Formats: sequence, structure tokens, C-alpha cells
Amino acid sequence: MDFHKKGLFILLIALLFSLCGGAARGTTLADLRKELARHQTDPAARAVQVVKDLRKVRDIETGLARQYDIPVSEVLDYEYELEGIINTYYSIYFLQKRADIGDAFILDDNRIKELAAAQPPYPFVFYLNVIEDMDNCRETLLNVQQSAAHYREELQTISRRKNEIESSYRLCREKSSLSTENRLKYNFDLLIIKAELEHCYADYTFYETSLKIAAQESSELKEKLDTLEPIVKNMRANLDFSAEDFNFLDAAVNEKVRLLEHTVTMLNDKFNSLSAARLTTENHTDFTRYWFQTEQRLVENETLLVLDLIELWSATRLNWRHLEDMLSGKLTLKECRDLRTRSNERIEQCRRDLEFVNEDLQRLRRSDHEVARRFGENKWLKTDEEISTRNEFRANIEARKGRYLSYIVMLGEMTGQFEILIAEADRLIGEAKADDKIESVWRDKVYALLEMEVWNIDDYPITVEKLTLAITIFLCGLIVTKYTVAITRRHLERRGEHVSRHSSLLVQNIVFYFGLIVSFLIPLWMLRIPLTAFAFMGGAAAIAIGLGTQRIMGDTLSGILLLFQKKLRIGDEVVIGDTHGIVSEITLQNTVLLCQQSRHLIIPNSKVLDSPVLNLTLNNSLSRTEVNVSIAYDSDISLAMGLIRAVLSENQNVLKTPPFRIILSEFEDSAIRITAYFFIDLSKVFETNVQSAVRMSILNAFREHNIEIPFPQTEVKIRNDAVEMDGKQE
Repeated sequence: MDFHKKGLFILLIALLFSLCGGAARGTTLADLRKELARHQTDPAARAVQVVKDLRKVRDIETGLARQYDIPVSEVLDYEYELEGIINTYYSIYFLQKRADIGDAFILDDNRIKELAAAQPPYPFVFYLNVIEDMDNCRETLLNVQQSAAHYREELQTISRRKNEIESSYRLCREKSSLSTENRLKYNFDLLIIKAELEHCYADYTFYETSLKIAAQESSELKEKLDTLEPIVKNMRANLDFSAEDFNFLDAAVNEKVRLLEHTVTMLNDKFNSLSAARLTTENHTDFTRYWFQTEQRLVENETLLVLDLIELWSATRLNWRHLEDMLSGKLTLKECRDLRTRSNERIEQCRRDLEFVNEDLQRLRRSDHEVARRFGENKWLKTDEEISTRNEFRANIEARKGRYLSYIVMLGEMTGQFEILIAEADRLIGEAKADDKIESVWRDKVYALLEMEVWNIDDYPITVEKLTLAITIFLCGLIVTKYTVAITRRHLERRGEHVSRHSSLLVQNIVFYFGLIVSFLIPLWMLRIPLTAFAFMGGAAAIAIGLGTQRIMGDTLSGILLLFQKKLRIGDEVVIGDTHGIVSEITLQNTVLLCQQSRHLIIPNSKVLDSPVLNLTLNNSLSRTEVNVSIAYDSDISLAMGLIRAVLSENQNVLKTPPFRIILSEFEDSAIRITAYFFIDLSKVFETNVQSAVRMSILNAFREHNIEIPFPQTEVKIRNDAVEMDGKQE
């Protein structure tokens, strides 16, 4: 064994005994508890000692694992526990110092004295600052209370964890005392368990100290809030909404908006320059492709975010005006609830934008890392321009990170202003008197129901309130009518000798129907329903008019269907029944076709729907047509096909694209048939006109070049033997 190995062995043995300190055989659990309890009294000194032990283990962690035949991971587990112990002890140390110093981020006594000394009238800006301070206090109190609840849960968990570790310590200590072969391994296990137990003790001390500090802070915050409540209440009663305050607030917002608008302009110019550079650059390297895509994406995301921030700043200005109306008592409870709902929606938008900012910050971090990893070395970049662009790109990423941090601050500031309005709305709703709440319910529910429109007559709405009133008047009219009829009947009965029963019944009926008509007409007049709607006497005339206009209405409805279905369009070449023409006009009642004789045929729309319609240009105005020509067998076929090709080329109505085609289609009895296929535009010309013109040109060309178009011929041959036999018989 050389000197180096001998020294390492001695160091391992010394370290093991110094770390174990006889714990494997001599240290009982009670002694270990006393030792760990002493460490809690001076956490900083104990942390320094653990740091020294950790350094010793790190110097020989591989050799320690090999010497005692344990995995290196067990040594690293021990180091991890030591790191946790160090962290917890230093946390306890700073926690104790913080308890002595206090929290400077909440209202101190001097600030409260300053607020109490202020004299009315109180400026609106001053009130906003006080409300913000109170909200900070409330939020801090809520966080402290939640933290205290968390500390209690952690203390219970640590107590259970400590019992489990102590049980493991007892079992491992017993195995170490009974086993000689694996004693060193058990001693190291005891070392890890001891570190875990000390970590539990340190954590328990940390959470116990934190719970005491939280209870103290909670008591102080409640006291400060109780002191501020009457001060703020007095401020609300003596607020001064001066123009200077709103000018000051608007100026602060306008400054931020101008900065954001300048940022939008800068980003827009950057985006345009990137687009131009992307189009002008001919050969894109790996870096330029990555730079173009990434930079454009980042610019686009930031532009959308900045536009959202500008919109939210405008909402913040509106928020202050709503707060003025609310504190001045100009808003109803329903309007306060609506404002609270809108403010919650804006807070939710701020949270979404904040998530967007965090995502973009992560994207910036990944982009910076990607550029450094892939293009960090200059040897991967081909030109000095690429190196300069890379450095500028990374500088832009750093500048964008700074802007995003300012966006986070802006979103927090705007969220705080919206939360102030929500808190004020909740306070006003909670402080509302019973009468105000009843009035609010009436206005929000009942009145809204009464104002609901049932139907309308021209521009006059018929609401539930008007309809209910009209029905009530009608029912009251019926009651009054019946009461009047009863009085009339009793009056006529008293004069029975002068009035007959027939006359009495007639008078009663007259009174009843008169009252019924009046009771019916008054609601109609209130609802502005015209009497023509109830012109029952004109029913027969209405039926006659309906029968007379039945065909007209049928044509009109058919025209509407034709216009909406778009199966017939202006310019389409169609065949309706036996009529062939081009649609020149479609009205509500008629469809006008331009026929081949340049005459207009007017067809009722109902007949168009009833008749079979062939639309030759429904999907496309191009149509393939053909012309067949027969020539004699002894004619020059190549010359004939060339003449047909020349005719098609010269005809302006024959489309050259798609190209026409000429084929020898069939051998007939007396001729050879040649077929010419070509395309025409049916929206400009009739098919038969083009076919006629092509046939005429082909006929003239054939006559000039002596190409015969034969007429049908039949050749009859008479055999001589049949003739001779017939002669002999004769």
C-alpha cells in the first residue's frame, strides 16, 4: 500500500468514527434526543459544523462507498440529508432575525399616524393609496393565516415522521450490536437515520418558530386593520373628486399607454423588416431560418400582449370613474353587481395575460439557450453578418425579457385597481339596507320581467307590464259591466208594470254588450292594436282576395325559392320544358328567357318549378359539342380533316383551350364519317348557331377542294345464271 492509499484509508477510518461518534453502540435514543435538542438552541453554529462534515464526506465519497461495500447512492443520500439540515438551520436563523426586525412591506405605525392626521376633504388619489395599503394588509393577513394553517399541518406530519424514524433507529441499532460481519454497513445506515432524525427536529423547530411569528403578525395586522377601518370610513364620507386627481391618474396611464404604443410601432417595424429580409434573402442558412421564424413569432406574441395591455389600461381609467360613481351613491345595487362582474372578467384577463407572459418568458429562455447551443460558436456561422445578427438577436431577447418584467408589473398594478373596485362593490352590497335590497330585487327581477317585450306593433313594444295592465282593465270592465247589468235589471224590475220582460232583457243585453265592447276596446287602444285586425266582417272579402291572389303569391314564393336556391342564374343556358334559351332576368313573379330568335319568353316562376329544367351551365359555362361529316370513300381523308381543322381554327366561337379534336369515327355504307369535337362558351352563344356556322364553313371548304359528300347509294348486282334460268322457264 502506497502512501496515498494508506492516507486515504486512515482518513476513512477517522471520518467514520468521527461521524458515528460511537452512536452505533453507545448512543441511546434518549441521549440522541438530548443532543439534537441542544443543536436547536444555536442553529447557525450547528449549520457550520454540518457544512464541515459535508465537505469531508464529499472529499472521499467514492472511496467511502468502496471501503464499506455500499453504493455511492447511499453516500449521496447522506449528503442530501446534510444539505437539507444546513438549509433548515439557516432558515431558522434568518427566521429568528426576521422576527426581531419585523415586516417592512406592510403598514407601519408611522404610516398609520400619517393617515390618521390627514384632514378632510380627502383627495381621491389619497383614498386610492389608503385602500391599496389596506388591501395589502388584508392580503398579507390572509396569507399569514393560510401559512399558519399550513404550519400546523406540517408539525403534525413531522411528528408522525419523527416517530417512524425513531423506530427505524432502534431496529438498526439492535442489528448493529448483534451483527459483527455487517456492523460497518449498519453503522453507516445509523448515520443516515440520525441525519434524517436531525432533519425532522430542525424542520419541527422551523415550523414551530414560523407558527409563533405568524400568530404574532396576524395579531398585529388585525390591530392595524381595526385602527384603519374608522379612518377609511371617515374618508369615504369626505371624499373630494377633483379634476386634478383624475388628471393625475390619467396622466400616469397615458404615459404608460404612449410607451406601449411606441413599443407596438417598434414591433410592427421589426416585423415588417423581418418579412422583407425573409423575401430578399436568397439562400437561407440554418441560422437565418431559425432566426426568421423565432423572431417573427416572438414579435407577434409581444404585439398581441401589448395591445391587450393598452386595452386594460383604458379599462383602468374607466374603473376609476366607476369607483367615483359608486362612492358618490350614483349607482344602484344591480349596477354595482354588474361592475363587480365586469371587474372580475378584467382580472381574469389580467391572469390570462400573466400566464401568457410567463409562457413567453420560458420561450425566450429556450430560444436563448437554443441559439447558444446551436450557434454559440462562430465556426458554425458562415459570415460576419450572421455573427452580428446572432449577437443582435440575443441582445433583443435580453431586452424583451426586461420589457416582459415591466408587463408583469403593469398587470399586477391593474389587477390591484380592479380588486379595489370589487372590494368597494362588495362593501356597498353588504352594507345595503333591507329597503334598498328589496328595491333592488324589485328593480332587478320583477321590473325586468315587466319590461320584457312580448311582441311589437310597428315601433310600439307590447311588454308584460302593458299586457298585464290591459288584461286587468278588461277583467275590471267585465266586473263593472256585470254590476251595471245587475243594477239595470233591478231598476227595470221595480218598474215592472211599465216595462215588459222582453224590453228589460233587450236593455240588459244592450248594456252588457256595450260594456263588453268598451272593456275590449280600451285595452286595444292601450296596446295600440288596430281594429282592422279584428275586422271579422271583412272575412269574406279577405278570402276572396286571397283566392284571387293565390297564383300571384305562388309565383312570388316560387321566385324567392329560385333566387335563394341559385339553381338558375342570369346568363345560364337552360331548357325549360321544350323551350331552349338563356336566362336574362329573374323577378319575384317571372323568369325571362332569351330564345334563339332573339325573342324574350316570360315564364311564371310556378311553372318553372313545376317543369323539368335542364341547366347546361350550372357548374361551368363551357360545353363540348360535335359536328359529324361524311365523305366519299375515294376522297382525300387527310385533306378533309385538314380543312375541318382550318375551319375550327378560324371560327371565333370555337374555343382553342381546351383544344378541339378531329377523328375518323366510323365507316358507313356509302361514306366515311369524320367527327369534330370542340368546346364553346354557352354564356356567349347558342350551341346550334355555332354548329350551323361550322357546318356551313365545312361545306364551302369541301366544295372548293372537290371533296364529295355522298348521298346514300345502293348497288344492285343481277347474276346471269338467274336470268338464263328464268328465260328457259318462259
